[in-house]
Amino acid sequence: MNRIAQIINSAQLEDNDALVIFNEVNVTYLSGFTGHAATLLITKHATVLITDYRYVEQAEAEVDGIKVLCRYRQEHSLGELLDIVLNEHNIKQLYFESDHISAHQWQVLAAELSVQKTIPSVGLTESLRYTKTPQEVDLIRQAAHIADDALAMVLNDIREGVTERELTTELEYQMAKLGSQEISFQTILLFGARAAMPHGVPGNRRLCHGDFILIDFGAVVQGYHSDMTRTYVFGKADEKQKMVYDTVLKAQLAAIEAVEVGVSGEFVHQQAENILCQSPFAEYRSKGLGHGLGMDVHEQPFMMPGCDQKLDNGYVVTIEPGIYIPGWGGVRIEDDVALMDNQLQILNKTAKDQFEL
Repeated sequence: MNRIAQIINSAQLEDNDALVIFNEVNVTYLSGFTGHAATLLITKHATVLITDYRYVEQAEAEVDGIKVLCRYRQEHSLGELLDIVLNEHNIKQLYFESDHISAHQWQVLAAELSVQKTIPSVGLTESLRYTKTPQEVDLIRQAAHIADDALAMVLNDIREGVTERELTTELEYQMAKLGSQEISFQTILLFGARAAMPHGVPGNRRLCHGDFILIDFGAVVQGYHSDMTRTYVFGKADEKQKMVYDTVLKAQLAAIEAVEVGVSGEFVHQQAENILCQSPFAEYRSKGLGHGLGMDVHEQPFMMPGCDQKLDNGYVVTIEPGIYIPGWGGVRIEDDVALMDNQLQILNKTAKDQFEL
């Protein structure tokens, strides 16, 4: 069953129903179109991709079995053009992605529609995206390997005095050379005490001997993201640095070992939590363990307390416990893991048993 058929089935669309997709990632997932400025309208018997003149040629080359309609902004608003198409297909009831359009935007658009009923819908496409095909997992693996190889090149060139921003630029450049279409998210690369900021922004801090180096980054292949974190010490680590690193590594390995079909995100989180809470650094532990990974860098399930969603074959998640001590530094270790055929696969390959550079 192709993705359009899946969403029709999932939304239980009847002959006079339609679903309108606004989210760019969801449009790509369902149609194959990778451009911008697009809206996807799905009915039980036809699918229409609306875009503007800048992307029509690209859309016609990328989509299959989907009508491409060019919207000329000077002639029609999106609402007016949607209404024309809805009337052509005798649509009476329209579902819309209420979590991907502002209340004001929807109010303006809906005022131009003549359908009898509009129904907000949340997470329909996202629920399909939880489960990856082997081909999707392989794209994430390719992205992870690009990140692995780029990191290996950069680690060989680390030197005293380099700034966080300089090293970040080099890492992202190497990923681009290796085939990443973009960075997965804003790279987090921090030295010394700044490594205590889980999502800090690289700055002009220069590397000194004894500093932590925390690197959280990823590559993108055909729209699929990787996400890896490694933490190092530049030079010889002191006893406290070793203790914190060992604690985080043990927590991460325990959580990875717990990943299997049928367990909840909360259960996996708890395995890391058990180790972190028994350490001298319990008050500085991370509050969540990880997240789903795919066409968005942060997807369901979120591996944290309260996540009762059960893991299944085709799920790809990150496992990334951390300890962050303000004014001193922090350690995070993250891998991308997939469940396929009831087996766990670790998609990235960068070692984590040696953290002194």
